[in-house]
Amino acid sequence: MSPRQRRASISLQVVNAAAAAVAPVNDRIVYQLAVDQIQPSPRNPRQHPNSIDELADSLRAHGLMQPVVVRRLGTDYQLIAGHRRLEAAKTLGWTEIAAMVREESDDQAYILTLVENLQREDLTPREEAAALEVLVRERGWSTRQVGEAVKRSPMYVSKRLRVFEDPVLADPVLTNQLTVSTAEELLRASEDKRKQLVEQAIAERWGQSDARQAVAECKVTLQSRPTPPRLASRLRALSDELAAVESGSLSTREKRELRHLAAVLSRLS
Repeated sequence: MSPRQRRASISLQVVNAAAAAVAPVNDRIVYQLAVDQIQPSPRNPRQHPNSIDELADSLRAHGLMQPVVVRRLGTDYQLIAGHRRLEAAKTLGWTEIAAMVREESDDQAYILTLVENLQREDLTPREEAAALEVLVRERGWSTRQVGEAVKRSPMYVSKRLRVFEDPVLADPVLTNQLTVSTAEELLRASEDKRKQLVEQAIAERWGQSDARQAVAECKVTLQSRPTPPRLASRLRALSDELAAVESGSLSTREKRELRHLAAVLSRLS
């Protein structure tokens, strides 16, 4: 009898039972953990998870589509990713939740939590600023590394950092007076015009397109305004003109103005 013939047959029922007992997800085993054994991360940038009721309705209707991610912490677990999912499960009164267990250090778990949150689009500007600050300033990541991790372009990361660090734009954005996208458009304005535009944007509740148009109009105005000659050029032109003048041809008024000019030049020189 061949090895194939000697091997015990496995029924579809047995396979389904095994899959139901331990489900592989992304090559990692998913466990059913007690909800009260999972502690939230104390370093989660998301201070106030939103839309929990909507997510709870989805869990009630469709179940948990993606397990949370945790790491072992003594006899309990600490959440790495899935803070909103865990909160929604608690709202529904679930006692267990599907979870992937990863062996991560404190630092690596923190970075994973930051990256998981930055991949979402509903962080507040303050939460996003804090997360980017940690990755770029404290961890020394390049904007390219952060962009790859959060599925954004390096330009996206760079512009967000510039907004959060700009002395004129940062406070209105972090206090929700100005959207980040509107602030990014105002970054293109010159520094001397930016404060005026920010005040106008807040008062008139500009959107991104309003800010883009205002910055473009400022640039057109500046380009159409004649540039005054530099002072050195004007002084040279005046000295050349005066060198050709005969003193006897000057009127009383012209002599008075000339003495005034001489006094100013004497003080400056």
